[in-house]
Amino acid sequence: MARSPTMRVLKGLALLLLALPASRSGLAQTALTLEELNARTPRDYGSVHARQEVSIRGTVNALPFYFPEYTILTIQDGAAGAALHTPVTSTLLDDFLPGDVVEATGSVITLGGMVMVDAGRATKVRRAAGFQAATSTIEDLQQFRALGRLVRVKGRLIGRGSTTAGPFLMIGSDKNFHKIFFPVREERLYPALPAMQPGDEIEAVGVAFQYATGRPPYNRGYELLATEPPVVAPAVLGWWWSPLLVLAAILAVACAALLMGVRERRMRRQRELLRRTYQLGEEIFSTASVAQIQKRLDDALPAVLGVTRVRLYRYDRSAKQLDAVSAGPGEPVTISLSVPTDGPQAGAVACFHYRSLLAIPDVSRSPFPVAGGEGRTNPKSILFVPMIAQGEVAGVLELDQDDRVRDFSAAEQSLAQHLGNQVGVALRMLDQRSVQEQLSRTEKLAAVGRLISSIVNELQAPLASIQELAEQARERVRQAPAERELAAIEAEAQKAASMVARLVTFASSEQVEARPVAVGDLLRQLIDFREGDWRASGIRARDLVFREPLKVLGSHGQLEQVFLNLLVHAEQALADAQRKTLTIRTSVLAKRLLVEISFSAPSEWRNAEETAAVLGLTQSVVAGHGGEVRLIEKNDAEPRFEVELPLTARERPTAAEAAGPEDAARSMTALVIEPDDAVERQLVALLERSGVRAIPVNNADTALELAGRARIDVAFCSVHAPGLNWVELSERMRPRVGAFVLMPDRYDAELAADFEGENCFVLPKPIQEAELADILDFAERAPLAKVISIKDGVA
Repeated sequence: MARSPTMRVLKGLALLLLALPASRSGLAQTALTLEELNARTPRDYGSVHARQEVSIRGTVNALPFYFPEYTILTIQDGAAGAALHTPVTSTLLDDFLPGDVVEATGSVITLGGMVMVDAGRATKVRRAAGFQAATSTIEDLQQFRALGRLVRVKGRLIGRGSTTAGPFLMIGSDKNFHKIFFPVREERLYPALPAMQPGDEIEAVGVAFQYATGRPPYNRGYELLATEPPVVAPAVLGWWWSPLLVLAAILAVACAALLMGVRERRMRRQRELLRRTYQLGEEIFSTASVAQIQKRLDDALPAVLGVTRVRLYRYDRSAKQLDAVSAGPGEPVTISLSVPTDGPQAGAVACFHYRSLLAIPDVSRSPFPVAGGEGRTNPKSILFVPMIAQGEVAGVLELDQDDRVRDFSAAEQSLAQHLGNQVGVALRMLDQRSVQEQLSRTEKLAAVGRLISSIVNELQAPLASIQELAEQARERVRQAPAERELAAIEAEAQKAASMVARLVTFASSEQVEARPVAVGDLLRQLIDFREGDWRASGIRARDLVFREPLKVLGSHGQLEQVFLNLLVHAEQALADAQRKTLTIRTSVLAKRLLVEISFSAPSEWRNAEETAAVLGLTQSVVAGHGGEVRLIEKNDAEPRFEVELPLTARERPTAAEAAGPEDAARSMTALVIEPDDAVERQLVALLERSGVRAIPVNNADTALELAGRARIDVAFCSVHAPGLNWVELSERMRPRVGAFVLMPDRYDAELAADFEGENCFVLPKPIQEAELADILDFAERAPLAKVISIKDGVA
């Protein structure tokens, strides 16, 4: 009998231990009401329960909403609402209908300020009666307590637009706007929105939602996800009937008599408008530059469309920006497409991204951030027109009305779009013409090179004979009066032979193996070569080139052509200068050689097209040597060309040499495509420590071009590289390099399994030196793929 209490205690402890795992699993999820789920922090209005595993329950109030990347299902329990979230590839939420009572579990997330549950499980409990849309005001919908609820709202239409996920309307008063979004449902597209004009009364039914782009705080971005097409009530104009009604009727009859004349004059104006439009289109196609297109538009469009000002933005594919063809004082010359902006430039960016015409009748009441800050002069009305050519947006045409607010009619918008497309086609034709001219210039240069080669081959033999005969004659008549003349003949023959050899180098277009090039000796040879012409032109040259050997790895002939092109362009700039001074200077900055060619040119010296052509021709060659070339212009200093090239390693034992023969430096070249400066510096340092020549480039397009012109053993590409996406880049670059290495932000087993193979590798960040060494070992052993030239048709 004494053992009974002890046994009962032991039995209770055993039951407690068995129940402990179950209690722990129960604590893993927190049951919340929808009102508790929507609790926000007072600082940034984020979720109080962010990243918590919770379970919720509510009744479905609308069909699922499908967006390009995710699916949303909204529920409510009467006083509060919420949203369930799944990836677009999931079918978890597809079968739920309004009235279904749902229990769901998952993690609390915040998407654009909207607090949601990323559902891992969702089950239907039962059917309920569902909800009727509660009548609400715009002010009520801009509160957290309204989110997720099914509501009905009315308001005056002030604007409309469209995105890839569906169209939207903007309704509200003069000081309070609200967005009604009509998302496209999968296999259930909305019918076309009814005809409507600004000022019409719009009634819409949908779920209150929030999508605040940018950084917190998340107390903005309120919108309505419509569940059915809107009801439109046209604006009723209140007519005031004058007491002189009879007189008005008489006047109306009299005006009817003039109807045919007015109609004829209107038709005549329309015909004249069409004639001017077609004439403007013909003039645009006949222009020879973008500046001429801008001038044609400035001269004709104010009379054709009645606008005050025309702005033309041209899309720069390489820089991912819009370039203003003719920017006014204080206006930006370029507009980045990735950095948010304000003022009229924001409308141009939106028009480019959405690829659709954007009409803003009243800038002061526009929901878009097109109104500038203090000190800016803004137009009253703006029309942004995308210039589309061959299915691609070539730029944006901006039409401003400064003196009054106006609503661009449908006919005016159609006419502006037609003109915009014509400008886009004209820009594309200019680009094609430029490419054809470059090809023609290249063919002419090749022909000249072949002519020079044939001439110098004929000259080399007689010059060599003259030099040899002069030397032999001088040996025979040593100490004779004619010795000086023979020595002069020999020196001039030797100088002519050197010039012929240099012409052979210039005419040669073959790729040679990279070798150390003494840049100082090369520059002094060019100075000696051009000194006679400089003296004849009155140019005073200052030679500040280092006498010690400063070597870079590359092609002697290609570098010689680069510096000669820059020197000749500087000579041309000095043609009209009063003080003609040319300075060639070298310096060393952080293991890189800097060559400066400065010249005392007048303020009006620069020819933009010729300078751009010179920089374009030299940039590709210098970039192939791992450097860059630029033109520096300042008000208080002489303009100068700067060429920056990486120096070869000094004559000292490196870490690879100290480690032994098996770890000797590799004679390899690597491309580094990484937008993060810190990661780029780390990778370049690791590659140089391994004896690999690293060439960092800005974007994937430049890397693809270099891979087509030079020998590349391995290419390192970030998944965030600008330009071509990494999938297309890897497919087009793999035949040209020994190894292609993809660098994600972290290790991804699925990505590694899909991508790695043959000469493809995945190197996650942060980069580990051991993993990098294994890849370099493979690339060193693997045979390099045949280099395919861009001229062969590979883009």
